[in-house]
Amino acid sequence: MPDVTINLWTLILGAASGLAGVLGARMGNRLVMGAIIGAVTAAILTIARGFI
Repeated sequence: MPDVTINLWTLILGAASGLAGVLGARMGNRLVMGAIIGAVTAAILTIARGFI
């Protein structure tokens, strides 16, 4: 039976992007703004991971 591993960085990235998306969705078109802000947060954190 294969081992199941959980990548903590993926959990942190998803939580931070979701939170930023929810907070950012308060302005303008909620769905679009939430998606854009969540995607930008994910991109920034992915780049920042290389420096950590």
